[in-house]
Amino acid sequence: MRRTILIIHPGALGDVLLSLPALRGLRGRYPSHEVGVVTGGRVGNLLRACDEVEEVFPLESDALASLFAGRESSVSPPLHDWLVRCDLAVCWMTDSDHQLCSRLRELGVSRVIQRSPLSSVCGTTHQSDRVMETVRDVVPTGDYGWRLLVPDRVVAAGKARLVGLGILGNRSIVAVHPGSGSRHKCCAPTLLAGVVAWLQANDACPLVLGGPADDALIARFCKACEKPPPVLQQLDLLSVAGVLAYVDLFIGHDSGLTHLAAALHLPTVVLFGPTDPRRWAPRGSHVTVLTGEGCRCHGWNAVQACVDQPCLQIPVERLIQACERALRQRGTVLCGIED
Repeated sequence: MRRTILIIHPGALGDVLLSLPALRGLRGRYPSHEVGVVTGGRVGNLLRACDEVEEVFPLESDALASLFAGRESSVSPPLHDWLVRCDLAVCWMTDSDHQLCSRLRELGVSRVIQRSPLSSVCGTTHQSDRVMETVRDVVPTGDYGWRLLVPDRVVAAGKARLVGLGILGNRSIVAVHPGSGSRHKCCAPTLLAGVVAWLQANDACPLVLGGPADDALIARFCKACEKPPPVLQQLDLLSVAGVLAYVDLFIGHDSGLTHLAAALHLPTVVLFGPTDPRRWAPRGSHVTVLTGEGCRCHGWNAVQACVDQPCLQIPVERLIQACERALRQRGTVLCGIED
């Protein structure tokens, strides 16, 4: 049987996607090995379907918790078999008492690298660079030009969903995600509603995408729209990726769905406010980052108490210009907008 690598990453979707350059680098360093990942089931299933990893050990099945248990029998047979054949385990998380590292070695892992990319000892700024820094001894450089490739069957299903909404045709499709992991990272609904009105006036098809915790924000956003666009909500990540394969532009905040759109190399306009784009923004020439004033809040408690959100006060004209520019670069010209 083939030898294995295990990646442990308990982070959210955006964090995991920012680690893919390092993961791709590890795959290149160990081309004959199978790669398994301990992470959330939703993002793990996405990575497996897109051929980024061969096996997923979901956090929801207590895969990580079992490694901290003192009994070998607590580890599921599939994970135990993986560890017996494992030449390298990379743990992108804190392990202050080294309990996890010790258990992995006891279970047969030849080499363990443990370091959280959130650690203050990291010398680089961007999260992708910080992740790469943790494996620099193994992988001199990562694959920063990667693109997430969605299976054809998933793309076909995405097309069918759009046909069902009646929005496929010769018009540009623009996906808008009004939410994020925290409402404090989201602009006022009226800003995105202004862009939606501009898109509709120029014969484009805006489409609202929603994540698991976006119900309230989507309701506020649709209420702010004079003509609410169709909404796709509560889809699994792979289905969202299939829909995005047919989209011409994505507009969102610092969120997992924004990172997914950027990972698919979809033209992406992202609004950043209290979080630092130098650390967390997706990378690439297809990504445009917009911010308001510099965030004056010191700490997340101050962010949560902030009412005016000057860091997210972005003029609608500026956002429209960024969207128009992104569509032109893609070769898409909106009806009524002349060169």
